[in-house]
Amino acid sequence: MVIFGEELHLKEAALQRTLDDSLPPAVDRTLALNVYEGSRTAEQGGPSIRTVLEDLVTLPFLAERRVVVIRDADSFISAHRERLEKYVASPSPTGVLVLECRSFPKTTRLYKAAVAAGAQLIECGKLSGRAVAEYVAAQVAAHGKRMDPDAAARLIELIGPDAGLLAGEVGKLCLYVGERRTVTADDVRDLVGQTREEKVFAAAESAALGRLADSLRLWRHVLETDPEARYRAIGGLAFVARRWFLAHRLLADGATPYEVAPKVGMWGRHQELETILRRVTPPRVRSLLAALAELDAQAKTGSRSIEQGVERLLVELAAGLPS
Repeated sequence: MVIFGEELHLKEAALQRTLDDSLPPAVDRTLALNVYEGSRTAEQGGPSIRTVLEDLVTLPFLAERRVVVIRDADSFISAHRERLEKYVASPSPTGVLVLECRSFPKTTRLYKAAVAAGAQLIECGKLSGRAVAEYVAAQVAAHGKRMDPDAAARLIELIGPDAGLLAGEVGKLCLYVGERRTVTADDVRDLVGQTREEKVFAAAESAALGRLADSLRLWRHVLETDPEARYRAIGGLAFVARRWFLAHRLLADGATPYEVAPKVGMWGRHQELETILRRVTPPRVRSLLAALAELDAQAKTGSRSIEQGVERLLVELAAGLPS
């Protein structure tokens, strides 16, 4: 068996499944399992081809098979490719060789020999596109729960496509909801939380919705909890403004607010997006971006503070005034 790819969490999960299938709970793994670190030399306790082959042909004690695992096996494979090709063609009937590596090119003779021999090849690449959402859904289902699409999208936005981090957060969310069967976007918001950058985004959105008190509360909380926030605030507000500009363009091209909302980070909030875009027209977005650029220049020369400048922009945005 070869477990290969760049996603460490998926490789570890595949390895554990393999061990569970090959060595049931009744088996004493200290007698039936050998694990080597392929990055080490034989002198450092790493694998030598001779030792590995001897392990594989040694009859297992009180078990049906003996499993030999070589972690980080790339250099081991490169050094002993021909010997491994011969072994794959005539493997031990009681030995299971598991190679965990980063790369296992399909163009190599070893890959082709493994395919011809019926070896199991498990590719664990980085998650992307729909595979990320499918992975989240599978993790939630494994806990006997389901997750709203908006909640899954929000979780992915917050955490990113890292399988290990997603699995950890899904586990915490499923414990958090208790007896409830469904994980909601509110659960993700409450448990996973917002970064300080997202609070800057939320402050801008609250102002654009006319909720000045909420907007100023969020902005002041950011300043109180992160001394460095002022230096990232202008970029954060400009990022939000550019998303609004994108939303206007997508709507002009015929998309619906429901379709546009996920594309600008507002999953399940298309009604709020409609309100924002009615209040913040394309000319106002351009005016806001220009005002942010001017504030940035003034802050760098010391003629104006970012704290006061951002607060004034939020007040004007909430009031519906040109920035």
